[in-house]
Amino acid sequence: MGRVLSGRINKAKRGKNTPTHQKNHRWESFTSKISKLHSLDTLKKVRRHDLEAEDVSTTTSYFRNGLQRWSELNIAKEFVAFKQATLPISDSLPQILHHEKRIMKLFVKHISEHEKESLEPLLDLLTAFARDLGPLFEKYYHQSLTLIVDLAGKPQDAEVIEWTFGALAFLFKRLYKLLVPDLRPTYDVLSPLLGKSKHPPHIARFAAEAMSFLIKKAAAPNQREIALPLIMERTKDDLYDLHGSRQFELFQDGLMTMYAEAIKGPGNTLHSTGPVVFAALLETVPDSDSGLSDSPLWTNLTCGVLTSLIHHSTSSALVPIVEAISAHSETAQSRASQTDDETNQSSITWPLVYLIRVLGTLAAVRKGTRVDQWQLVVKNLTAILEESSTAAHGIPEEKQRQFWNQVVVSVAYVWSHAPMTSLMPHNASLIKTMGQDPFRHWYIPFCAFLAELDPARFKSLFLTNFKG
Repeated sequence: MGRVLSGRINKAKRGKNTPTHQKNHRWESFTSKISKLHSLDTLKKVRRHDLEAEDVSTTTSYFRNGLQRWSELNIAKEFVAFKQATLPISDSLPQILHHEKRIMKLFVKHISEHEKESLEPLLDLLTAFARDLGPLFEKYYHQSLTLIVDLAGKPQDAEVIEWTFGALAFLFKRLYKLLVPDLRPTYDVLSPLLGKSKHPPHIARFAAEAMSFLIKKAAAPNQREIALPLIMERTKDDLYDLHGSRQFELFQDGLMTMYAEAIKGPGNTLHSTGPVVFAALLETVPDSDSGLSDSPLWTNLTCGVLTSLIHHSTSSALVPIVEAISAHSETAQSRASQTDDETNQSSITWPLVYLIRVLGTLAAVRKGTRVDQWQLVVKNLTAILEESSTAAHGIPEEKQRQFWNQVVVSVAYVWSHAPMTSLMPHNASLIKTMGQDPFRHWYIPFCAFLAELDPARFKSLFLTNFKG
C-alpha cells in the first residue's frame, strides 16, 4: 500500500485512452474545511429570511430552517422518517430545547442506519442542532463523535467521508473551548481512525488533521501548560503500546501527521503556536529513548515531524523552530549536567542523544538548505558532544550500531552541510572530542563517511590533522 502524501483523492487526468467515469472527486483537507466554516452562510441566509417574525428567539432555529430546506431536497427513507418524527416537536427553538433528548435519540437511530442518501441531510442537521443548543450540546458531544467515527470507520464513498468530516470540523470549531482543556476523551474516540485500527491511509490523514486543529488550540498561552502535556503523554503511551503490531507504522504516520499539521500554517508558513508544539514534543521524549535505545520511538516521531516541517517551510519560516530547538537544547544540557553531578551513573551518559538526532535531521533533510541559523546548530551539537565525552567511557558492543546511526552519522551531516563560517570556530573542539573516548575508535570511520559526503569539506577540515 502506497503512502498517501496529501489529504485528497486526485482526479484522473483526461486523455484519449482514459476511461470515462462519474466519480471524479476532489479531496479537501480538514484545515480547509475549518477555514470554510463561514459557509454556514446558507443557514444564516435562511434565518435572516425569517427575521420578519416578531421574536427571533422563539420562532426560528438553525435546526428548523435546515429541516425545511432539506425536506425540499431529499426523499431518502431514513431522512423522511427522521423528518416525520421531528417536525411536530421542532416548531420553535424552545420546543426543540424541550425535546432535545428525543431529537438526539432520533439522530442516533437514523444516522446509525448508514443509508448513504440520508447521511448528508442528517449530518448537516446534526450540526444545526448543535448550533441551536450551543454549550448545552456538550452532553451530546461524545455520542455525536462516536456516530461520526463509526461512519468514517466503515468503507464509504468519498462523498460520505466528506460529509462526515465536514460535520466533525463543525463540532470541533464550535466546541473547541470545551474540549481543549483535556483532549484525551476526544483522542480516545478518534484514535482508531488515526491508524490504531485498520483503515485506508486517507482516513488516518483526515483524522490526524482533525486532531491537529484541536492541538493548535491546546497550544494557546492559556492552555499549553496543562493541555499539551496531557495529550502528548497519551499519544506517547499509545505509540509504545502499539509497537510491534501490524498497525504500528500507519499509527506512527498518523501521529506524525497530526503533530506536523498542528505546527504548520497556510502556504509555507508555520502556525504562531507551532514552536510551542515542537518544544513540547522535545520535552516529552522519554528516558527510554536515551542510552542509545534500539527503538527510540518518540525520537523517531519527533524527527519525522521535523522532516515534514522542513519540506513544508522556507528557511525564514523555519527560524522559530531552530530557535526552539536551541532553547530546549541549552535547558536539557543544564539538566543533564546536574543529573551527572548528582548521580554519577554511567547509565545516563547519553540522555541527549535525541537532540543529536534532531540536529542531524536539520542538517540532513534537503541538505540543510532550510536552515539559516547554523551557528546555533553547530554550537549546541558541539556542546552536547563535549558533555557526553566527559561522562561516557566506551560504547558496549551491542550498542555500537546505534551509536553510529544516531550519533556519528548526525555529526557528519552537520559538518557536511553547515557553512564553513559556522564550523571553523568549533572544528578544533570537535577534533579534540573525536580524539577521546567514546569517540576515539569512530574517528576514522567518521572521516571516511564525511569524505564520501563532501570530499572537499573533509580535506579542508580534517586532512591536515591526519598529516600532523
